[in-house]
Amino acid sequence: MNTQSRDARELLTPIAAKLREGRSVIRPVSQVTLRLKPVPGVDRFAATVDEILRWINRRAGKALPAVAWQRQSFELSAIGSQRAAGVALQDPKYWAARLDDADKNVPQRTWITEIGVGIDPSGDILFGARLICTTRGADEAFERSIPGFVRTVISSGPAELDGVALRQELKVLSSDDDVANLVTLLEDPTRQSNVIVLALPEGSSDPGDAAASAVELHSKLLGVAHVFALTSRASFALTDSVGRELSVFHEAVRTYRPGFRAWIDQPSNHPFALPNRIASWDESGPPSFERWMVNQSLASSVSGAHREESLPAFNTVRQIAAYAERSKLRSAGGSDAELARLYEQDNEQLRKELKEQKEQYDGLLSTADIERDLAVNAANAAKAQALERLHRIRLLEARLAEGDESQSTPIPETLDTFAEWCREHLVGSVEITNRAYQGVRKSEYHEPAFIYRTLLLLRDHYVPMRIQATPGQREAYAEALAQLQLEESATGDGVKYAADLYSVQYGGTRRPLDRHLKGSDSRDRRFGFRLYFFWDEDEQVVVVGWLPSHLDNRAS
Repeated sequence: MNTQSRDARELLTPIAAKLREGRSVIRPVSQVTLRLKPVPGVDRFAATVDEILRWINRRAGKALPAVAWQRQSFELSAIGSQRAAGVALQDPKYWAARLDDADKNVPQRTWITEIGVGIDPSGDILFGARLICTTRGADEAFERSIPGFVRTVISSGPAELDGVALRQELKVLSSDDDVANLVTLLEDPTRQSNVIVLALPEGSSDPGDAAASAVELHSKLLGVAHVFALTSRASFALTDSVGRELSVFHEAVRTYRPGFRAWIDQPSNHPFALPNRIASWDESGPPSFERWMVNQSLASSVSGAHREESLPAFNTVRQIAAYAERSKLRSAGGSDAELARLYEQDNEQLRKELKEQKEQYDGLLSTADIERDLAVNAANAAKAQALERLHRIRLLEARLAEGDESQSTPIPETLDTFAEWCREHLVGSVEITNRAYQGVRKSEYHEPAFIYRTLLLLRDHYVPMRIQATPGQREAYAEALAQLQLEESATGDGVKYAADLYSVQYGGTRRPLDRHLKGSDSRDRRFGFRLYFFWDEDEQVVVVGWLPSHLDNRAS
């Protein structure tokens, strides 16, 4: 019975895989929800809708119908056009739109923008925009962003995020009142956006002196997150208000997530980056850190239950509009034929929307399954790393107790105990993947001791250089490379043209082996040497994906 079940499962596996191929992977990218304040003499509702219509018209591929420019409901589905639609409600006054924009570079990838504009009873304009990425083909990585019209809408008049007025220019916090207002924002239980604070050097009030570009972060996240620069004097006041562990100072950068509670929260709930780490972030330093911060904050904007509450999905608004139209016709004494025709149109539209919602639901489930598997893999990998590092700590403690802490690391003459040696001497600084262990097991390299010395070079010189980033560390690393006649460089075309070969699974995700140490260029496996690796910024470790032989690429 078990054999039959197994055979059936094996028989159906390719079919299930084929079904998954046709399912979209749906990833919410970013969401902006703002309150636009009235401008004297300006119909801000109409002006906002018109700005969005101009943006859609530029991207739709065909001109929008005349009814669209009257801010009424419309649908654009002509051949050669991108799918675009709008819905207008009169009570409450609300306008929603959607544009499906095919990616110009990635096949079967579409960017869906959903927009909502409404009038609050207070007279304020409620504005929201959500960007979603759907992919049926290769789920390639992308940089998160905000639709271009958002900045234009913000610049058209006063706007608020979390009840705080948005500023086109970055604000530098320097006074006690500034800090008091910051703490009020941090502790606001209704806050839904991240607050990013960049501490300035002692005596500086110039945001250009921050460890990362505060101006760039403010510009890229305007409408999604609050970004401030903080003088050293104001840092002391912030420390007095929230405690040292939750404050930010000495050129560090901290992200305060929603739900902040001073003196209670764990510091790890609100990520903190030191200036030396920012300086060496992912090879290019501050620019890479800034991109990472933008991606993190935009990802936060589409997480949580408030996403749909703040900005209803376009299909939800369209269903409300259809119900309102039927009710209006019924109240006006519409004929049975008119009602039947309307019901027929609504049913057809509903069938399309149900199919679309099912695809979206399946796509979100698929994305959730992928992310769950990645999270489980990352948790298992983290648990294994923690156990190995605990073993390393206990080993070092035992050596200290025996008084032999000054003993140098032994260099074995063979590779027979390679895995044990790595676990004993590298854990916490250099991680060796299973694939790299496999490469060593198959190795024909003529000098095993050289492999060990190369790994110690990474542990003793590369890792300190990446973490501390001082001229002295860089010089020591260069000297160590020269002593072993090694050269470090980018991996090159292999990462692009042989991605599976030049990448490894680590921490629940696929990571490219973008750096390598080059020894002899001999194609003889006994003499040629390569070590392929990447630097994991979060763990602050080197991850070795392959050694000691040369991996093929286009050049080879």
